[in-house]
Amino acid sequence: MGWLVGGRLRNLERLRLRGGVLVGIALLMQLLIFPLGNLGPILPQASVPLHFVSYALLALFLVLNARHWPLAIVGLGLAANLLVIAFNGGYMPADPEALACAGVEEAAETLTAEGQVGNVICMSSDTRLNFLGDWLCLPKWVPLATAFSLGDLVIALGLVLFFPYAMRRPS
Repeated sequence: MGWLVGGRLRNLERLRLRGGVLVGIALLMQLLIFPLGNLGPILPQASVPLHFVSYALLALFLVLNARHWPLAIVGLGLAANLLVIAFNGGYMPADPEALACAGVEEAAETLTAEGQVGNVICMSSDTRLNFLGDWLCLPKWVPLATAFSLGDLVIALGLVLFFPYAMRRPS
């Protein structure tokens, strides 16, 4: 898509993003607390604090790079996710049916039976802001399919817009 607007890959190297290491650290933290497919998280006991710290690091990265407008869209998605997580005690509500749709039936069964796995809690009438939780899904034939939220969708949109923006000719 970047090429369609006259962009070039070499322009990505001219882009000066600040605090890129923050994104790497945040993603590593989230990898440690996310249920991995049908497996549980690596650090289940640290899910809530690591979840909030990872979002703080991502927010700091976005603030440091606010001059790049597509990252504001990423920030809206991040804020939506943080809101639902905060209203649910540090956990993202996930719909077991969406997980099953994505082909991670074992994770859906575990979530239903235990109520909480890693950084996710079973979506129910007791969880808050369910419309912002993980209720959307990719079909199981898509690699790494899982349930995802509206915030995740907005983050993806921001990233899709960011790369053509970043590939454009420098002014």
